[in-house]
Amino acid sequence: MKKIVIVGAGGMAREIIGLLAPLIQSGQVAIRGLIDDTQAPCESFSPGYPHPILGGIAQFTPQADDEIIIAIGDPAARLRIGAELRARGGRFYTLIHPLSVIAPDAKIGEGVIIYPYSLISANTQLADFVVINVHSGAGHDVSIGEGSVICAHVDLTGFVQVGRGVLVGSHASILPKVKLGEGSRIGAGSIVVRSVKAGATVFCQPARTLQQST
Repeated sequence: MKKIVIVGAGGMAREIIGLLAPLIQSGQVAIRGLIDDTQAPCESFSPGYPHPILGGIAQFTPQADDEIIIAIGDPAARLRIGAELRARGGRFYTLIHPLSVIAPDAKIGEGVIIYPYSLISANTQLADFVVINVHSGAGHDVSIGEGSVICAHVDLTGFVQVGRGVLVGSHASILPKVKLGEGSRIGAGSIVVRSVKAGATVFCQPARTLQQST
């Protein structure tokens, strides 16, 4: 039995517990608890979720048999927390829901979360700590950088390259061979027809730049 520690005690944590439910019921995994900087240690982090808050993230030392899931949707936070916990010896659980479709030659990193009804197609690469939310697709030869979060109902078409720490909003479509630069943000519902610079935020159909970080 794998012992799971979930980072974050918000809405995404409740989703993750729901995704883990069949594995919990079958005895394959057990949730040891959650760590969160906004809640004091307690026996149950939310009504209906009888899992304890173990303490804060900064004070947490992973046990030898812990496997960690980062239940935080912000890419920058996923990268930072992943690096901090890895430096303390943390190991990360890769959660692939059985109702997703994964190509046999896809490469999936550590700490990745793939929600149900998602497609990871041929020769696609997902780096560590990537999130693919429900009903999203990564087409053939797509690469997704570390810590990036692909929200629900997103279409990443063939040969798209997603940089490190990118957020792609729900119902966005990224056309073939487009590159999304590191730390960029793609607004919900956007249709991205050309590459996006690092740190830029784009929105609309077709997507245009709203701002760019310096």
